[in-house]
Amino acid sequence: MRTLVLGADPDPELWVPVPSRYPDDDAATPEDWARTVAAERGADSAELLERLLLDLALSEQRTADGTVYLYLPPDGAPMQKVRLRALPTTELGEALPTSPLTAEDTVVAEYLGRGTRSIVAGLAHESTSDLLVTVVYRWDVEWVSVLLTMATLDPGEAVAMIETLDELAHDIWLEDESGELVTVTEAADV
Repeated sequence: MRTLVLGADPDPELWVPVPSRYPDDDAATPEDWARTVAAERGADSAELLERLLLDLALSEQRTADGTVYLYLPPDGAPMQKVRLRALPTTELGEALPTSPLTAEDTVVAEYLGRGTRSIVAGLAHESTSDLLVTVVYRWDVEWVSVLLTMATLDPGEAVAMIETLDELAHDIWLEDESGELVTVTEAADV
């Protein structure tokens, strides 16, 4: 079984990678990262944005659960956090959690090939009536599953992000140790 490496190259005008360890290539501390990103992206609300980014940076510090990207477009649209990860399919299982509110369709990404896009809605927590909507993209490449996920309490925002997430999916790939791309259709060779 060869080693596979997950890669992504999201549009830097829209997406900001969130470091999980410091020092990072871009910042020595979570505070430095939040300050730098807020100064570059914050315009009128840089101070508030810096506080929000610092909370995010601290919560993601030392997280080994994939890579987090923050959707932070220049037009002031709402921020969204997405997580990209690859893990053995056996650890994930075959299906997503069931919900009475689930929709699934096929998506084809430029490098990964054919996968699924699911929108699952359910209660955010048993003690609240808030609806949590999760959008999950999944590509199974033999023994590895690639997941791109976003969760929000705003169903309208989940729907509004579909096109943007589809575009991000085109910027994700798996490669082997020699740098050769591996797609779902090539999975039998892995």
